[in-house]
Amino acid sequence: MLLRTVTSGNGEIAHTLKKVSFLRMFADDDDIIKKISMICRKRRFARGKLIIREGEYGDELYIVLSGKIEIVKKTMQNEKYTVTTLDAVLGGVYVGELALIDNDMRSATVIAKTDCICLAISRKDFIAFGNANPEIGLAITREIARQICGKLRKATTDIITLFSALVEEIAITG
Repeated sequence: MLLRTVTSGNGEIAHTLKKVSFLRMFADDDDIIKKISMICRKRRFARGKLIIREGEYGDELYIVLSGKIEIVKKTMQNEKYTVTTLDAVLGGVYVGELALIDNDMRSATVIAKTDCICLAISRKDFIAFGNANPEIGLAITREIARQICGKLRKATTDIITLFSALVEEIAITG
């Protein structure tokens, strides 16, 4: 449910945007934060409602202004497990940043654990913003890519650790 376009006069929104990790580089530049806020739309999600569904295509990033969200994944046996629960009071909580970069399936389900208010940025609006503000758009895209690279490196290390443990277990029991 689209509520309204966010106006730049909202201090809570500017404060939240400045805490988002890939926007922190602009925390001291109120003009840039104002420009970014203009492509945000407020969305409300009632407790228990899906924000993102794993496996569906999505084109929005969500920044949590208030409330708690739960990130859920499916196992290979199609069983659900909670990856983490995040609270907006932590500041800068966001999900779905990959949707700004590509138009692919969502990697997890995100559920409103409580009533939530989020800022949504669509891929289309982000691309238009980047075209109109190339230096800002490129800086944001580079920071998102840098963070994704860090997560990929960690995932690779985790896979190697799990594989090594599996090989060791097979050697012991074999």
